[in-house]
Amino acid sequence: MKHHPQDNRHNVSLAGENFDWKLKVATEADVDPAVEALSGHMNDRQRAVFRDKLQRYVRKSGRELIVAVRGVQTLGLVCVIAQAQFPPSFTEQQASQLRNFGCGTQLLVHPSSRKQGVGGSLLAHAERWAHENGLAGFWIATHRQADWYRTHFGYQEIHRIEDKGVEKILMSKSFK
Repeated sequence: MKHHPQDNRHNVSLAGENFDWKLKVATEADVDPAVEALSGHMNDRQRAVFRDKLQRYVRKSGRELIVAVRGVQTLGLVCVIAQAQFPPSFTEQQASQLRNFGCGTQLLVHPSSRKQGVGGSLLAHAERWAHENGLAGFWIATHRQADWYRTHFGYQEIHRIEDKGVEKILMSKSFK
């Protein structure tokens, strides 16, 4: 079941400035602008892998790419999937905890748009997508933002893994 959200508008005032953006389910036309806006820290190979990943999210069922945009500018994105593969180091008990959970495989906000509510809006929308698709919760892997997920959204650490030399913390939240 593919969720197509209403045109969700967010108005956030910070320091007297007005920030307006909308969240939308991305189409293939949104992939290149998202890659252009959010891959400045990547080399050519990483950028190609990123583009391929985003294209898969707009083409395959059971997953979506949700983007935050202001006009034609991409501010951030989150990739959501109904059932992701678990890390190889997962025990059966750990996997069973997340078997009916949605997964965020990427939450990325452009540096100039951080601390304005964009990431929180994207995560809340991803959670809503999972809940509306009948999933019992949501999980995401992070290597820098575990405290943000815990403090602002009630996530709990469930596992630590090493992926390509980087320690990642798997965080989950049950909707029950």
